[in-house]
Amino acid sequence: MNARLWKIGTRRAMAYVEGRENRDLLLTAAGKLPEPVKRGASLEAELRGAVAVYTDRKGKPFAWLIAFDPGRWDEVSALVGS
Repeated sequence: MNARLWKIGTRRAMAYVEGRENRDLLLTAAGKLPEPVKRGASLEAELRGAVAVYTDRKGKPFAWLIAFDPGRWDEVSALVGS
């Protein structure tokens, strides 16, 4: 899984992850239930559960930035392998 994790102080942790399936796995590990998003959905729909969404030149989402509780660090880092 192509992902990066970091903590911002003691109140928030962030994860960058590439791939929709990996995003859903990470959201689940972070204690958030991923909402299904249909192909071709608007960027607002792609943002559900994420802080930011990154798109390619064609506008197709390929990566997400997700904030999560640092108390879930062990679960998320075990999934990511960091």
